[in-house]
Amino acid sequence: MATTTTAAATSSFLGTRLPEVHSSSGRVQARFGFGPKKAPKKIAKRTSDRPLWYPGAIAPDYLDGSLVGDYGFDPFGLGKPAEYLQFELDSLDQNLAKNVAGDIIGTRTEVADVKSTPFQPYNEVFGLQRFRECELIHGRWAMLATLGALAVEWLTGVTWQDAGKVELVEGSSYLGQPLPFSMSTLIWIEVLLIGYIEFQRNAELDPEKRLYPGGSFFDPLGLAADPEKKATLQLAEIKHARLAMVAALGFAVQAAATGKGPLNNWATHLSDPLHTTIFDTFGLFS
Repeated sequence: MATTTTAAATSSFLGTRLPEVHSSSGRVQARFGFGPKKAPKKIAKRTSDRPLWYPGAIAPDYLDGSLVGDYGFDPFGLGKPAEYLQFELDSLDQNLAKNVAGDIIGTRTEVADVKSTPFQPYNEVFGLQRFRECELIHGRWAMLATLGALAVEWLTGVTWQDAGKVELVEGSSYLGQPLPFSMSTLIWIEVLLIGYIEFQRNAELDPEKRLYPGGSFFDPLGLAADPEKKATLQLAEIKHARLAMVAALGFAVQAAATGKGPLNNWATHLSDPLHTTIFDTFGLFS
């Protein structure tokens, strides 16, 4: 009998036909992936040579430490591989006016996370490998943004949330120097440049090179030439990236709550550390 496949948690609406399934008995209602994923199956991985996000934590089986900076933290199971169901088509008998539901043939978990398609390089929109790429890219932007916010406020006294307003007071300018472009022209330049960069990035199908392109342009000093040093730098980068993302979120919350920049808020806190805290700002104990 003809078979078809759908995913219990997948981004594809029609599902994917998958061979080599494991047999299963009983009749199960198939889900098309619009609900939450199943809770991740966890196994103990208390090894002395692998640090976890807290002492004695139990890492999910899919977080095996192979990714740089993997500390077994995924309480909501967002990185759990999608589980696919394969089942028979419903059997329609028009003479008897019956539509018998197809039986479940088996289940399968797709192991490969990357496929060679430039416009859709990952099998799953919410796959673990794509999460890592998004985490690293957002972390790099956050490191630049955090440094930029602190530097601008320290050098000019202008907070990061007001920097754009200052640059546009008398037309477009940069570092106090006028630019020969209108705002609409600058937007088009940004769209074209970033669009070209994104197309070039998606043209790379090697997962390692997508994250760490290296070469004379991205590693001119050859810091990652030694494999051991490269692993150390990758771990340091992901740690700093995570810290920077938390800092950038803190800057945004501070700006919304106080209207001040991070350095101004820090100075205010140091002037009266017992009465100028996050609890006083939000009136939690007032």
